[in-house]
Amino acid sequence: MDDDEKPTLNEQELYEYLHYDEGLPVTRRAIKYAVLRREIQPTRLGGGNFYSKRDGLEWVKSRKQTGVYRAPENRAAVGE
Repeated sequence: MDDDEKPTLNEQELYEYLHYDEGLPVTRRAIKYAVLRREIQPTRLGGGNFYSKRDGLEWVKSRKQTGVYRAPENRAAVGE
C-alpha cells in the first residue's frame, strides 16, 4: 500500500495536509461538511475515523466544475 493511500489522518490532520502542505484553499469547515455529507468517506479503525491523503485529493478533484457557470438571476431585484 502506497503511503498516500494509508488512512492515517484524522479530520483535522486531513485539513492541515490539504491546506498547509498542498497549499489548497480549503477551509476547516468545508472538510467538516464534506465528511458529514459523506463526500469524503472514512476508514473506520479502532473506533475512529481515518482518512488517507488520497481521500482528500480525490475529494478536491471531485469539486471540479464542468460547463459554463451562470449566476442565478436575482428575481427580487427585477420585481418578481
